[in-house]
Amino acid sequence: MQLAKDMYIFMGGTFDPVHQGHIQGALQASALFDNNEVHLLPAKIPVHKNAPTTSVEQRIAMLQLVVDKTAKLQLDLREINRADQSYTIDTLKQLRRELGATTPLVMVIGMDSFMSLPQWRDSQQFLDYCHILVLQRPPYIDLNEAYKQGEPEVEQHQVFFAQRIFDAQKLSSAAGGCLYFYQQPPIAISASEIRQQIKNKKHSYLLPVAVAIYINQHHLYQ
Repeated sequence: MQLAKDMYIFMGGTFDPVHQGHIQGALQASALFDNNEVHLLPAKIPVHKNAPTTSVEQRIAMLQLVVDKTAKLQLDLREINRADQSYTIDTLKQLRRELGATTPLVMVIGMDSFMSLPQWRDSQQFLDYCHILVLQRPPYIDLNEAYKQGEPEVEQHQVFFAQRIFDAQKLSSAAGGCLYFYQQPPIAISASEIRQQIKNKKHSYLLPVAVAIYINQHHLYQ
């Protein structure tokens, strides 16, 4: 099957729960590429994180509430629909088959995910299938300098840094193969912090209103 798209941008994660950090990061990625759609791709059984505290159905319901109200966001359930554990390399291969050889494919990840990327299955092959766009929150780390200095936390990232670019528009002119860092405006946010706030019966401004209402109605994270 061929997907009729000029570009395919996706952001994976557990989305437990989906919050303003996810939404703003996705919309910032969209704005980089002429407001192209960004697909939120929830993981069924995350391999590199703890298991979600909510059910698959509940996470999808919260994501659907956000997607229904946000024009540039779409939901992609391909990993949810897989029978077994889902690895990113499998998703990239599947997307590349559907998109064809020339359509730009962009994977959007956060800095935490990027730092653990060498431990992901076959991650050294990722750039063969897609571009990687890393959302950097302040304080911004000069990863280029850390890499040059041989800092141990980034020395395993050689295969990625070798393909780093500094012009986002280059991501839309090739099918894959590039690493790009986007410096986000300041926003202090984390899913674990939100879950703790809910557990302590505190209102979290970091949640979309519809998602906050859903969480309250279904007594999640309490």
